Amino acid sequence: MYSLRTVLDTWLKQTTGQGSTLPDDQRQFVNNGTVLPLNSFATANNDHLKITLGRNAQGQQLQFKGRNTWFVYRPAVQILQNGKPQSPSPAPTPAPRPQPSKFSIRPLIDTWLKQTTAQGTSLPDSQRQFVNGSTVLPIVAYEVAPDNHLRITLGIDAQGNQVQFKGKNTWLIYQPAVQLLRDGQPIGNSPTPSGARQINSKGLRLLKSFEGLRLEAYLDAVGVWTIGYGTTSGVFPGQRITEAQAEEFLRRDLRRFEAAVTDLVTVPLNDDQFSALVSFTYNVGEGAFGGSTLLRLLNQRDYRGAAEQFQRWNLGDGVELPGLTRRRRAERALFLSEDFTVFL
Repeated sequence: MYSLRTVLDTWLKQTTGQGSTLPDDQRQFVNNGTVLPLNSFATANNDHLKITLGRNAQGQQLQFKGRNTWFVYRPAVQILQNGKPQSPSPAPTPAPRPQPSKFSIRPLIDTWLKQTTAQGTSLPDSQRQFVNGSTVLPIVAYEVAPDNHLRITLGIDAQGNQVQFKGKNTWLIYQPAVQLLRDGQPIGNSPTPSGARQINSKGLRLLKSFEGLRLEAYLDAVGVWTIGYGTTSGVFPGQRITEAQAEEFLRRDLRRFEAAVTDLVTVPLNDDQFSALVSFTYNVGEGAFGGSTLLRLLNQRDYRGAAEQFQRWNLGDGVELPGLTRRRRAERALFLSEDFTVFL
């Protein structure tokens, strides 16, 4: 895994020009010592690097001002691999080719990618992108959004290029108009039918303990309106709910993550293993779990190796977060049917 660490205060830029001369929408200031996850990097003109930002430890796509592809002055940064500086930093050789996204989305009819959930025909061109039926677009993440929509983050295509439209790689799309794919095969993006496998009581206790209960809408650490036990779908400022409603929202949200674990894991799981993975996926997202080493090892039947991967997901902006460390230890313990309550 690659990341970038600034060694002095500098700018992320949309061109290789001097940062102080660019308009604000074409530059992003970053402090000395900032660590940013990368999908890829490559040598660019004028002693710069062209970087594509990646996903953080919580599985969220990092971007600034709606973009995740930027230039940065090469002497101002250090490239890290698995947290260790490359030597030289960065290597002047071509960057490693980023891997195509495992997930993709295929419209079933002609439709719009949109910046809001409004009807596509009513939006200005800057807030919409027409896509033909059967077009396949790589994605790195998706989540349920209001008004029967999905929020998708576009990923890397087969040529190693970041897919984006109009400078943006995060869009909304009408859910009934699309089909989600993993490795080219359809996966469910609707709530799992009644009777499907569910998180057990131990997993639910673990998840509730770390998510906490908030009955009034609040902005989470990344600026998303949240309520209840971490619900983000359809939340609006000033919203208040009851504890019973929070339970209802949680059960609705859990169906999505229970379905994701069921779809993605191809080996047998006991109830504790399944429940630990649901808690993990609820926290980091289906896209992050789907592309993780944890899932790869698990599907190779390396259960112990997969268990040890939980603890690698404890960083926020490159810094270890004690709360995430405890959660990962609890999820690992539950996965191994050990006492997870010592970490609550």
